[in-house]
Amino acid sequence: MSETQNNKIAIIGGKIYQDPSGKLFAHVSFGKIVEAFSKRFEQVVLCSPKHNEQASDFDYLLPDNVKFIAQPPWTTTFNSMKHRKGIAESYRKAITKADVVFVRGNPVAATKKLYKICAQQSKPICHWLVGNPMELLKSNKRSNSLVTVLGKLYVWGWERRLKAGRKLANGAFICNGQEIAARYPSDKTQVVVSTTLSENDFFVREDTCQNDVIKILTMCYIRPEKGIEYLLEAYAKTEFQRPTKLILAGSRDRYGAYQEKLDQLISEYDFENIVEWRGHIQYDQIPSILRECDVFVLPTLSEGTPRVLVEARANSLPIVATNVGGIPSSVTNGHDGILIDSKNSDQLSEALSTICHDQDLRRQYIQNGYQTALNLTVDKFVDKVLANLCL
Repeated sequence: MSETQNNKIAIIGGKIYQDPSGKLFAHVSFGKIVEAFSKRFEQVVLCSPKHNEQASDFDYLLPDNVKFIAQPPWTTTFNSMKHRKGIAESYRKAITKADVVFVRGNPVAATKKLYKICAQQSKPICHWLVGNPMELLKSNKRSNSLVTVLGKLYVWGWERRLKAGRKLANGAFICNGQEIAARYPSDKTQVVVSTTLSENDFFVREDTCQNDVIKILTMCYIRPEKGIEYLLEAYAKTEFQRPTKLILAGSRDRYGAYQEKLDQLISEYDFENIVEWRGHIQYDQIPSILRECDVFVLPTLSEGTPRVLVEARANSLPIVATNVGGIPSSVTNGHDGILIDSKNSDQLSEALSTICHDQDLRRQYIQNGYQTALNLTVDKFVDKVLANLCL
């Protein structure tokens, strides 16, 4: 699609680092979306909280035609509530400067005000809902039950305001998976799959599991709702016909108690020489680790539509994932991967054995997964957003 007849789009969401020279940096998952919009519009008006220091994963330089309007600094949903007025004012500035509005993300303060401004200015709005905070609260219960209850009440209230706001502004929802879409039913609700893929991110191979050691990979932020303990349990139950290596990639420094639990399981299963921790993987290193491995597994307990499942299939990896959240909207069981019940190590063990030992089926998943990923590029995602904005 070529540049639209509208000149400016306001993008509200994400987080930004602005260096002393004024250059803007974002996490790649958000930055590539912003960049894709910048190719369709004369100007992107980006309204986000600003980081005062550049985190290691905020390294994606945004294009020159992105104008930045900073929200008051906030780090958590509850923290944002004390900045409600300032956030609302930043919304007003961004929306006033734009022709259309795209919102990325879940609970933030001033949601009602955001939609009211769009309605008052007759600005088309499309809201991308990327996760299910209510399910996240259920799957990862806080040690303080009062915090969990307050969190659920906040999300419940936010969902009501969001639905009312969409109706007021005649906006559209695009949702990461059917589970999220079902929470926001309307004639302008559409299911999408998260992606950052461009045409040059694909890698073709007919088969994996051809080397002396089979490498099984999971790559995620290591936290309780990712279900890594069930992967370790399944791995211990699986009788592999060749030596294997289990590679766990992702940051693991925030949830100390959970990491201790995983370390204990690795010791109990005598996996010290089998499990390999890779730590945080920079975005430009993701293709190399995907192409190094033979099977991708995501044993998560709660999820939207994880980009990594798209990236794995684009790099010709057969995948096993849990049948939760938006994953069934991304992966078709028995066609381009295997879906299993969450917290079920027996099913996971069986799936691992099937993928590793059935060559014909593995090749079928690789081929079909690659074809699925071809339809899940960031440009096609932007096309869907613009269609919802009637552009």
